[in-house]
Amino acid sequence: MKGSQFVFSQHCRGDAGAGRPEEKIAAIPHWTVSDVYDEKERAVLAYADCLTLGDGRTPTEVFEKLRTFWGDEEIFEFTYITTLYAMHAVITRALRMEFDNREDPIVEVAAPEGFNATDFLSGARR
Repeated sequence: MKGSQFVFSQHCRGDAGAGRPEEKIAAIPHWTVSDVYDEKERAVLAYADCLTLGDGRTPTEVFEKLRTFWGDEEIFEFTYITTLYAMHAVITRALRMEFDNREDPIVEVAAPEGFNATDFLSGARR
């Protein structure tokens, strides 16, 4: 979610090495619509998204679900590790380390020949 190919790749390798099924690893980018995760895994993935995408803002319902299977210490440890790797993702992208040593894959597509930017806004002036 932080856009680091290095961090994502390392975690995929680690998951595979720990014996996580390949179908679960492959489903991580679309976990919200995948049926390969159980309720606990979905809660953990939702919390990870809150930490990385929401900069820590977590709905009460997500936190309450975590508390049904983790205590304060486990939640703290997961929070610490997840935000640490979010920081690693930012660093590897910023410094173009390892697999993040590449141009940004999202770039502007060239306008078609004869395109005039004022044509794009002409309908908004009416």
